[in-house]
Amino acid sequence: MIICADDYGLSEDVDRAILELCGLGRLSAVSCMVALERCGADALQKLLQYQTKVDVGLHLCLADETLPRAADAAINRSPPHFPAYGNFLRRALLGRIGARESCLQVSAQYELFLKKGGRKPDFIDGHLHVHQLPGVRDGLIEFVLSLPAESRPYLRNTGEPLRNLWRARLPRLKAALIGAFGKRMFARARAAGLPTNDGFAGIYDFRNWRRYPEYFPRFVACLSDRNGILVVHPGGKETWRRQEFATLREFKFTSGTLHRFQVLRPNTGSHYSSL
Repeated sequence: MIICADDYGLSEDVDRAILELCGLGRLSAVSCMVALERCGADALQKLLQYQTKVDVGLHLCLADETLPRAADAAINRSPPHFPAYGNFLRRALLGRIGARESCLQVSAQYELFLKKGGRKPDFIDGHLHVHQLPGVRDGLIEFVLSLPAESRPYLRNTGEPLRNLWRARLPRLKAALIGAFGKRMFARARAAGLPTNDGFAGIYDFRNWRRYPEYFPRFVACLSDRNGILVVHPGGKETWRRQEFATLREFKFTSGTLHRFQVLRPNTGSHYSSL
């Protein structure tokens, strides 16, 4: 199982919590918001000291009116905020977000990752899972296929069978909505021959943050594949982020629970690390 912390670079408290959890061996992947000004080279270098144990990926920022200023005008054409997620979602569902436009956005943020981090991302996903939306999904896959095969990152999908969530007595409505896009992402990635995760968990209503210590072991239990992803959002300011941080810090993992992503080696059935 991969435990991936999202939103590195969003704020000082989020970064501090993620770095502490990396140091404690509680994470095996971290997703970085390099599109934001504050997610600079210095911040990435602090994270990259853990790169031998943690996958470091690109967290695409395309929508959310609460995000800080973008790092590059080519990414954010209406400063100081990104488009509102609701409007962005409607445009995507109506087919008004083109694959070419999205491909250029992904390319710009990928280049920022290279510039700030001095290396390629191990994986790509999206803030608010926007990388799976129609148009964006096509542009992302187009961009990744343009990279040399040996340099292609793995892509996150949020698909998880509802029966698994039901059996684990986990929240299902929000997970089902997000998972519907994830199933399409999984199918498209596999059809294109791109690596993606097998299984996903971690979705709940943040307003129910008090129940997170109850949810967390169930998230862990419903992911049976070593490439299953459990997404987390630790931090220090918002109550729900503090709860996630405390739960991650205190949870008793069994030996060998956490893994980095493993790519299936063609024609052998064996696996090898993403790095």
